[in-house]
Amino acid sequence: MDCAEYAEAKRKAAKKISSDIRERWKNRIVQRGLHLMGEAGAVQYLADYGRGIGTAKVISFALCAESEGYPEMAIGFWKKAFELETGEKSIAPNPPDNSTANIAPKKTTSRTKKVSANEPNIPELPPHLQPGRIVTMQPVDAPSDRAYYIENPDYWGQPKRDGNRVVAIATKDKAYYQSRSTNLRQQASIEIDRALIETAAKIGTFVLDGELYYKSCTGSEHRTGSQAATVNIESGFPTVQPQAVYAIFKCLFYQGKDLTQLAESERIAAGIAVGEMLVNLSSEFEIVPTFRTADEKLLLAQQQEAENREGEVWILHDCRYVGGKDVKKYPMVRTKYSQEFDVFIAGLTLTKVAGRPFSAIEVAREIDGKLVQLGTVGTGFSLEEMQEIARLHEVNPGQVKIKVRSQGFTESGKLWHARFLEFC
Repeated sequence: MDCAEYAEAKRKAAKKISSDIRERWKNRIVQRGLHLMGEAGAVQYLADYGRGIGTAKVISFALCAESEGYPEMAIGFWKKAFELETGEKSIAPNPPDNSTANIAPKKTTSRTKKVSANEPNIPELPPHLQPGRIVTMQPVDAPSDRAYYIENPDYWGQPKRDGNRVVAIATKDKAYYQSRSTNLRQQASIEIDRALIETAAKIGTFVLDGELYYKSCTGSEHRTGSQAATVNIESGFPTVQPQAVYAIFKCLFYQGKDLTQLAESERIAAGIAVGEMLVNLSSEFEIVPTFRTADEKLLLAQQQEAENREGEVWILHDCRYVGGKDVKKYPMVRTKYSQEFDVFIAGLTLTKVAGRPFSAIEVAREIDGKLVQLGTVGTGFSLEEMQEIARLHEVNPGQVKIKVRSQGFTESGKLWHARFLEFC
């Protein structure tokens, strides 16, 4: 079955589009004008809100787009649904016969062809910096106290960002995005994509190492657009959309040079050079500041703690870029003001808010073979994640594991300022 046949089969089996999907169409798609951008609008929506999205919901968005008269946008959703369900990528399906499209599809005498999902190859890049093959350098938990890295001149500091590690590979024709697990992912945003390609057209191919996060109207950082949107809703600004931000740590390839074999200081300098060009083009880029002297690093730590940030990353300024974690030489370490735990969902508290399945998650942790109650977690999840949490807990009560972040424990042994991160 190709994507066209898949879409037609799903249309025939379709049920009524839910009010939940209609609400998102109005508040998240029409409000931003994404429906006017064709397939790119669907790609943007999925980049902002689609982490962990299910096939059924993507199909509903495709059907909704068609019913509203935007078949080109529907194509983007059909492609995603087809990929989620079959693991294959495909050329766009034809719109339905009763489509209200004002642009007729091109006639063809052949069936839709499947597109190869092979990883791209960029001639000017070495093999280890090709999209889908970059093994990122990972920080490990610091073996020494924070003061050691502040006083040690060999270590430089950067603030931790609360997002997802993403390597951006930019050429004059296309930008690629790779996750820490080496999987290629969708574009972060249309604006970020445009700026990367425009800059690469001027200075040549480059590779950035950084963090993608979503900023809410309060300035808080989140791993997904849905989480940031939830904060906006709870803050009384439901129509304000979260902003994608790509925070640049360093550059791995620049001006035709592989920088992974050089010192970290040179990668950071190249990241600043490229970052300054990108920041001038778009507010969706940020150059993560680097703190070098003892006074600067002390200020970094004080700021991070005062703002309830996650922590800091310390890296040897003369180290080479070695993929993975090095627990022997400790070239890159992290210090935290918060801790992460894998916990069980013990229960869900009731809520009177319409449309929400619960108010907070009651959690517990296994200690010495016994489950110990750790209190509740009432933030960090989107509405979609809340629905999935409720569904999983109903199917398998007491056995669902999630990861949470906390600033420690209260005197009574409960999690302090805990937030949901992800499913384990």
